[in-house]
Amino acid sequence: MSVFAERTKKLMVENKINQKELSKLSGVSEPSLCRYLQGNIMPRMDVIINVANALGVSQDYLIGGNCTHTTTTDPYVETRTVVMRNRGQLSSDEKMNLLRILFEEK
Repeated sequence: MSVFAERTKKLMVENKINQKELSKLSGVSEPSLCRYLQGNIMPRMDVIINVANALGVSQDYLIGGNCTHTTTTDPYVETRTVVMRNRGQLSSDEKMNLLRILFEEK
């Protein structure tokens, strides 16, 4: 199994993200993501970048770099992940309130 597959799966478990959610967050199709997670094929660099951004880690970490696994603190990524996980549970009013909060000017 590739380092990319191992580390991506580990991060998915840590972040409680399933394959479908990671697909939506990263913009990588589910069938492609499935093939990459099986570890038989190494993804293109654009896929690695998208998956790394979705999981909040560096691309170097996903492809086996020696850097430690440090999650980036990108509030956009964190917010997007929370919204993706809970989108089916929000009422229309809650969605509108969330949009107001996200786009309010300070």
